[in-house]
Amino acid sequence: MLSTRQEQQQFCREFNISEEQFRNSRLTWEELEAITKDFEMKRIEHQNTVKKYAESIQKCPDVHSLSYRVKDARHLAEKIIRKNPDYLKRGDSLSKENYESRITDLMGIRVLLLFKSDWINVHEYLMKLYGDLLMEPPFAHIRKGDEDCFYKGKVQIKDNKPYRSVHYVIRAWNGLGIEIQVRTLYEEAWSEIDHKLRYPYNLQNEMLRNYIDIMNRLTGIGDEMGTFINSYIRSFQESLANGVKDDNEVYQFILEEMKNCDNEDIRQAITEKIKQAENYREVRKMSDLLQQALKYT
Repeated sequence: MLSTRQEQQQFCREFNISEEQFRNSRLTWEELEAITKDFEMKRIEHQNTVKKYAESIQKCPDVHSLSYRVKDARHLAEKIIRKNPDYLKRGDSLSKENYESRITDLMGIRVLLLFKSDWINVHEYLMKLYGDLLMEPPFAHIRKGDEDCFYKGKVQIKDNKPYRSVHYVIRAWNGLGIEIQVRTLYEEAWSEIDHKLRYPYNLQNEMLRNYIDIMNRLTGIGDEMGTFINSYIRSFQESLANGVKDDNEVYQFILEEMKNCDNEDIRQAITEKIKQAENYREVRKMSDLLQQALKYT
């Protein structure tokens, strides 16, 4: 895989690794070859392990879909080259003997949601299932300016990356790490596009970077609109279930029942109806805002 000079040069071109970066890793190609061969020998075992964890997560009702994978050996080698300088600063180094315990995303599960609000139930499900197995506190990557109300008080929030997702790292039964990423379908689609455009070419062109940033913002807007519409539909259905159809019905009820407002039960009924009216007006307000937003997109 990395044993010949030609394979090594092709690898560096593919992952945009300069000669200086490779020297700074203080690794040899022989060491990297030994690591990747060891990892490939255990691939089937790792696939069976991550599959079992994925099947457990799939049982959560709010999960739309998921995928799982064992890290590609070439991507593992690339990550080790980039990460090893950090270990060297601490007087350590990645090797065949310790890479399994140091690299926490050798196995990964990608959990996809329809709406951002679905994350709350998925988070509670994961914490109940794997809270005792966490190797580090979970955190959310968001873009600067994104709404963070879902995550506050539940996970650490980071806004230093161009993508959005919530990360969990758990220790599997064999002691290895499994990285679980949770994101919406919108976020997943953008992540794939961004990765395809940004990383292979290491974009330096300012105009292209600006276009990518605009696409990123549009993705966030699409996600928020989807969550908004879902919330609107649920609120509307709840209002109908409570018997509220329009303001006139509410006001007529109040006028009629106010005649007997000295009765405690009647007063309680009036109070409840007023609350329903207030909720209904909020739903109507959401509808107006939605129509206004769509008019300017």
